[in-house]
Amino acid sequence: MTPADQLMPELIPVDDAVLDQIVDAAITDASADEVTPPLSAANEWTPARIAWLRDYHRANREGLAGPTGEATWAVVVSGEVIGSVRLKLTDQPHVFETGIWLTRSSRGHGIGSAVMTAVLLEAAAGGASAVRAETAESNGGALSVLRRLGFRLLPAEEGRVHALLSLDATNQTNYRPLHSQ
Repeated sequence: MTPADQLMPELIPVDDAVLDQIVDAAITDASADEVTPPLSAANEWTPARIAWLRDYHRANREGLAGPTGEATWAVVVSGEVIGSVRLKLTDQPHVFETGIWLTRSSRGHGIGSAVMTAVLLEAAAGGASAVRAETAESNGGALSVLRRLGFRLLPAEEGRVHALLSLDATNQTNYRPLHSQ
């Protein structure tokens, strides 16, 4: 990776070509448990996990207004897919949920904060009054990003942490879009 000041992440809609790049980035530079649900006993890339990843992104192509109520984007830096991010409607009115994964080699460069900031802007534009996230209490990088962005962190079951950010006019002005249309 290049120095952080040269890294400008972009959020790209997931078509089939981009999906192939997401899958390649995931299986070569991310742990299976970081990207998919635990579909196998071991933290390994199996055909079932790869199929799940492909099906998941294909199902969410219509975005928040689609049948799944969820949108996903590839995270791209310098033309390279290095992860993905999602935004999902929840059963609570005006509360959206987000999640992100990045390749190991792209972590620690400020990309996670920039991407999460862009997703918060998407949520605000979509009518969210709050955004929630969940991560492992052992995921120091994610917890740092969530704290930096102003999320309130609450312990949850089995080593998990719930995070909640109330969106208001004050913090929305700090967000800038990163995605391509």
